[in-house]
Amino acid sequence: MGCFPLFSTVTLFVASLSLLISCSYGVNPDVLATICSQTQNQEICESILTSDPRTSSADLPTLSLISLELTMKQASDNNQSFTQFRDNTTNPSLKNDFSNCVTLYKDMQDKLNAAYLLSKQRKYKDITDLGQLTTLAYNCENGLPSDSPTAAITEDMLLTSQTAISVNAYVAT
Repeated sequence: MGCFPLFSTVTLFVASLSLLISCSYGVNPDVLATICSQTQNQEICESILTSDPRTSSADLPTLSLISLELTMKQASDNNQSFTQFRDNTTNPSLKNDFSNCVTLYKDMQDKLNAAYLLSKQRKYKDITDLGQLTTLAYNCENGLPSDSPTAAITEDMLLTSQTAISVNAYVAT
C-alpha cells in the first residue's frame, strides 16, 4: 500500500512527459506535406512555413497564426515596395498604377488582419476572405506595364497567400 503514491506519481510524471513530448513535436511532416500539396508549389510552401522557427513545435492553431503572420509580413513588405515605386516615379500613369497597387495591398492587409483575429478566436470556418488575396495581387500586377520590376514580389505574395489559404483550409476541416 505504501508503493501506491509512488506509482501514481511516476505514472503522472510519465503521462505528463509524454504529453509534453507530443506537444513539443508540432505539426507532423506528413500533415505539412498534405497542406502544402494543395498549393502551386509544395516545396516553396513547406519552405515558407519552416522559415519560421516556431513551425517545428507548432500545433495546427499556431500554424494558422504563423501562416497568417508570414502573409501579413509579405503584404506589408509589398505595400512598402509599391509605395516606394509610386513615390519615386515621375510618370503620372505609372504613379496611378502603383497607387492602385497600394490600395489593393491595403485591402489585403485589412483582410489578413480580420483573418488573424478569427484565427486567434479559433473560428477557422469563418476565415473566408483569404482566397481574395490572390485576386488582389493579380489585379495589382495586371494593372502594371509588362516591364514592371514587380513580378518577383507579386509571385512571393501569391505563394505566401496560397500557403496561408491551404493551412487555414486544412485547420478548418
